Amino acid sequence: MTDGFSLQMLIDYAETCSVDFADMLAFSMMNQDSFSTLEFRNALGSFATGVTVVTTALDTDCPVGVTASSFNSVSLDPPLVLWSLAKTSQSLTAFRDSGHFAIHVLSSNQELLSNRFARAGENKFQDVVWEAGTLGSPVLREYSAKFECKTVHQYEGGDHIIFVGEVVTFDHRDHAPLLFHAGKYAESRPKVAAEIISGVELEQGRFTEDFFLYLLSRSHFQTSRPTWEKLAELGLDQVEYFTISAAAINGPVTLDYLQAALQHTGHDPDQAKLDAMVERHLLIEQDGAYGPSERAREDFLEILSVAKAYEDDLLEHFSASEIAEGKRILKKIIELSGEAIPPLWPRPQ
Repeated sequence: MTDGFSLQMLIDYAETCSVDFADMLAFSMMNQDSFSTLEFRNALGSFATGVTVVTTALDTDCPVGVTASSFNSVSLDPPLVLWSLAKTSQSLTAFRDSGHFAIHVLSSNQELLSNRFARAGENKFQDVVWEAGTLGSPVLREYSAKFECKTVHQYEGGDHIIFVGEVVTFDHRDHAPLLFHAGKYAESRPKVAAEIISGVELEQGRFTEDFFLYLLSRSHFQTSRPTWEKLAELGLDQVEYFTISAAAINGPVTLDYLQAALQHTGHDPDQAKLDAMVERHLLIEQDGAYGPSERAREDFLEILSVAKAYEDDLLEHFSASEIAEGKRILKKIIELSGEAIPPLWPRPQ
């Protein structure tokens, strides 16, 4: 459970949030002889939970908030929800006496906010945008869902107080929720059907838009378009671009290296092309090896800037975990399909 958290953060988190986390620590302290602390912790971590920030205030100048994963629904009629807070929490008095609270279900991009409200003893609301809600609880601007509640019951629950609230107003947005599982933050994803659609109809001699290799190929051509347009603007062709790229990354490089590294692209140079690039002041030749000229480096940087800006625009539509998973899949495809193709970047010895 400590991945991404210091021990003190974990203790603070347990004091201010869910029954599960606090009970885990208390149980481990009292039952070390009969249970494996690590195994029990791992067992508790098998249950994935959402992450919430619960807020209240005795007056508008003193907002209070904690991170909690103990949130749960109780009833639809009347609309009731519950959550719990450790008796040792510094925020307990405010929640017991205020008569109201607001629960914010966090979105997948709100890890930092979760960490902020999980810590004790700091100004948690500094630089956080909020306003007073219907009952007076602080309402954060960003969330996946929000429930403003009137406190209707408080129950003893061992070393916790269980708060039951009647929902007086709520809101939800189309944001993926933040999850916590096995000691780490996680994201939810819809489970796909077990059947994989091939996208190839051999009997009809055609393929569909679900053909995986077609999707890879089309995405390559579409995402390369801004780069090719910049090449045309600079008066460079694709052979020159690939040659300058390889030379800039690994240069100076020989003709043999360039042909081996770039043959799979269909844009590898021959000797005549290299000579022409030297003559155009795109390459510098020394002892049979070629490196990019100052002009070529400037052009390459300009092209790379265009590609990076386009990448940034595209990746805004994906979460960090989706990007990481996409890269993992693409690297696996490259590994499986490119055994005979030398890597562009030298492998460490």
